[in-house]
Amino acid sequence: MAPVTPGALLSLAVQSCVDAAELLHGLTVDVAAKGAFDQVSNADLEVEAFLRRSLTDGAPGSAVVGEELGSASAPVTWFVDPIDGTRNFVRGIPLSCISVAAAVDGTLVAGCVLDPFRDELFTAAVDVPFAVRSSGLVITPGVSPRPLVLTDIPLPGSPYSGEMDLLSSLLAVADVRRVYSTALSLAWVAAGRADAAANIGTHPWDVAAGAVLVRAAGGQFREISANAFVAGRGEIVDWLASRVKGIVS
Repeated sequence: MAPVTPGALLSLAVQSCVDAAELLHGLTVDVAAKGAFDQVSNADLEVEAFLRRSLTDGAPGSAVVGEELGSASAPVTWFVDPIDGTRNFVRGIPLSCISVAAAVDGTLVAGCVLDPFRDELFTAAVDVPFAVRSSGLVITPGVSPRPLVLTDIPLPGSPYSGEMDLLSSLLAVADVRRVYSTALSLAWVAAGRADAAANIGTHPWDVAAGAVLVRAAGGQFREISANAFVAGRGEIVDWLASRVKGIVS
């Protein structure tokens, strides 16, 4: 494979996401169960197939770790979530996104999250500052006396005990929103719209792009375990990290 730069990988990811979003217009959505609690739609499958072709054609020799169509690795590896927030998407709730990240030799170097409903694009890469491109109304986030935390804890069917206790304790110290789109939650944290995000039961394709965005925007992304994370700014990050670690360890 020819040498690639984080900026070039980001440009390829962005164009691929923008082109993939066009597939969603006018699409009739078919839904099937995926396990006991999850769902998959034809949109997930079509968008991921398109992204795989676009990304690997644009970066020959690269590989894809994707939610729906399998995983492989290479010196350049893409992490693809075609519709992050499928349960929202299939109901017509505009809280989902297309998420793509690139890793070089195992290190995340570029990420983009595209919200097709609001036409908002969140991007960052090594040596490329975090940016938001939006065609809609954008409000400069204000400062609240209570931190705002985005979390889907507890998820249905979670094998961990203690999650309801965590949620109860969190409600006492923070405002809480349940988004059901991890990548979008992380993009909003990067943009300063929320102070922190935390989830348990995640996969690499859920968090890879968002991790790049949060770190590029000056926040922390902490991998608590292989399937749990805390991200954000301020004291609430330490508060969440200690409690999530206590649940998954």
